[in-house]
Amino acid sequence: MTKNIHGLAAVLVTAVLVLFAAQATAQSGGAYPVKPVRIILPFPAGAVMDSTARALAPEISRSIGQSVVIDNRPGGSFIIGNLACAKAPPDGYTLCMNTNSYTELVFSNLPYNPVTDFAPIIHLAWISSMFIANANAPFNSFKEMIAVSKAKPGSINWGTWGHATSPDIHVRWINNQMGVNITAVPYKGGTQTIPAILAGEIHITQLAVGASLPHIKAGKIKGIAITGDRRSPLLPDVPSLAEEGVSPGILSYFGLFAPAMTPKPIIDRMNNEFAKAMQAPSVQQFFRKATLEAIGGSPEEFSKFLKADGANAAKVFKTIGIRPTPAP
Repeated sequence: MTKNIHGLAAVLVTAVLVLFAAQATAQSGGAYPVKPVRIILPFPAGAVMDSTARALAPEISRSIGQSVVIDNRPGGSFIIGNLACAKAPPDGYTLCMNTNSYTELVFSNLPYNPVTDFAPIIHLAWISSMFIANANAPFNSFKEMIAVSKAKPGSINWGTWGHATSPDIHVRWINNQMGVNITAVPYKGGTQTIPAILAGEIHITQLAVGASLPHIKAGKIKGIAITGDRRSPLLPDVPSLAEEGVSPGILSYFGLFAPAMTPKPIIDRMNNEFAKAMQAPSVQQFFRKATLEAIGGSPEEFSKFLKADGANAAKVFKTIGIRPTPAP
């Protein structure tokens, strides 16, 4: 009887040790992944990040031997999708792709912490955007726009995508730094500003370079400035906002994240997988067509960049008077 008890105890101890070993292996990323990986997007299908995720997903899936599922969770000023990612188990099976929405500077009562509830994995891309004007707007350059604004305050209408979006931040910054009064006209999203600019309802707005090109070539709009620090190789004659001396340093970009506390080996594994996928010919072709600039780099480099970008955004928001308000 005693011998049987000792034998049973030995079996139980062995089972426990095997369980702990298996768990440790999974936590270290050695057995990861053993089931499909989900990528949450706080954007609707068809948005640039959705298209990017779907271009990368087949490459990632082939490499890891598991399906990669794109889970669109749009709405609520990105809060719905971000919350789903932040509250997901930190086991590497839920990741999320996000952009610099600066929600912590816009909303005062978020149900998650945008800084501490996510682990950066990889900086995926810059989104090259520009200011475009209707073909009949009474100016052909940034300097001319400023001159018209000073001569006739409030006469120029600037289409934005809503409060604290990139076009809203930029028009506030230009008004503040250049001493002009350009009128912000809010729309519900970027897709609504395109027909508005083509119809002449607004004089100027912000749009991705890739989306602007067909309309520029058709003579329906004209390029005024490239946001950021350098010109676009696709439109070398259009100056950058930095050249005009008024860039706030607010650039459009996006990257991949995991819920906080996701094991470091998993973070490093997915960083490596996405870095490899970004080198695939099909993905590079997509990036060129979408006029995205691939970035890459380590999780540590991305984390360092995010801290610097957040600090700069906080200064800009304070300067232009954007204060946190309750989330919708």
